[in-house]
Amino acid sequence: MPQYWLRAFAEDGHVLGRWRGGAEHRTPVRRAAVARHFNTDPLAEGERRVALETYLDRYVDGPCAPVLRALREGQWPLDGVQYAVALDALAWQVVRTQAFRSFDEQVGRHLFPLLWAQEAVGYCEERLGRPLPEAERLEVFWTAVRTAPDPSLIADPRSALRAMIRAFERTRDLLAAPDRRLVLLRSAEPLLVLADSGVALRRKDGTFTLTPPLLPETIEVFAPLSPTCLLISTPRAHYRPHQGLTRKIAAKANAGAAAWCQDAVYRPPSMPWPTHLRLTSTPLEVRPPRLSAAPAQQPHGRVPTHPEIRHGELRAILEQLSHTPTDQHPVPAADGGRPA
Repeated sequence: MPQYWLRAFAEDGHVLGRWRGGAEHRTPVRRAAVARHFNTDPLAEGERRVALETYLDRYVDGPCAPVLRALREGQWPLDGVQYAVALDALAWQVVRTQAFRSFDEQVGRHLFPLLWAQEAVGYCEERLGRPLPEAERLEVFWTAVRTAPDPSLIADPRSALRAMIRAFERTRDLLAAPDRRLVLLRSAEPLLVLADSGVALRRKDGTFTLTPPLLPETIEVFAPLSPTCLLISTPRAHYRPHQGLTRKIAAKANAGAAAWCQDAVYRPPSMPWPTHLRLTSTPLEVRPPRLSAAPAQQPHGRVPTHPEIRHGELRAILEQLSHTPTDQHPVPAADGGRPA
C-alpha cells in the first residue's frame, strides 16, 4: 500500500488498524500495510533486483500522489493528463496488492492440474508419434489431473510479478473504456475506512468476491482517498456527485474494504469504527471450479495472448522477469509448465 495514500487516513503520522481477529493497533504509517520484498526480483542482484520497485516509485507513485491529493482537496473535474494519471493509480492499486496476488495464486492452484494434464496428453502423443484415441486421451488426462504434483514444487518465483504487470495493462484498458467514468464523492464528516488493499471491486449484484473473471465489464472500483473522499470507477450512471458521499454509499465502500482486506483495515485514530461493519475471519477465497473435459484434436477459437506492454521501461522489466539470469538454473513456470 503506498504510504502517500495511507497518510490521508493518518493523524500525527499514525493510523489505527483493525485486524481480522478483532485486535486494534495504532501503527506508524511507515509500518502499516507493508510486505517486505513484495515487488523485488528474487533471481536478480543489485539495481535489477529492485527494478520494478524503482519503476513504481518513479512512474506511478511520483505522478499519482499529487493528482490524488488534488482530488482530496476537491479539484474536479480533472484535465486529460490528470485523468489518465488517476486511472493509472487505480489500475496499479488493483494489481499491486496481497489481495490480487492471492487471487492469482488461488486461480493458479485450481488450474494447474488441468494444465499439467494437458501437457501429459501432449507428451504421450509426442512419445508415441501419433494422436491418442479419444477414450485414451481422456483416460490420460484425468489420470494426470488426479496425480498432478503440488504447484509449489515447480513454481516460478517471478510469475506473480509478471502476472501483475500484465494485469495492469488489462485493468488500465478496462478503466479507460468509453462507457466508464470516474465519480468523485465527498462528505463533510469522516465516513470511510481503508483496506490494506487500497481498493475494492464491487460486482453488479452488489457483492465483493474473487470469482473469476476478476474484472468483468460491469465491475465497479471503490477507492477511498481519505475518510471524506471516495473515488469510483463505474459504468453506471446512478451516482449523483452533487449529493455528495452519503452514508449509504460509504457503507458500501466500507463493506468492500472489509471484504478485500488481506489482514487489516485502517482509519484515523480519532474516527470511530463504522457501525455494523464486521471483518470475516479469513480473506476472500476463489471457489474451486467444477471440471469437465471433452476430446479435441485441435484447439478451437483464437489462442489467448498477453496484452501489449506500452511503457518501454516496464516492457524491459517484464523481459528481465521472463528470462533466467545466466548464473541461475531454469525454473519451471507454474503459468504454463515450461520456463517463461
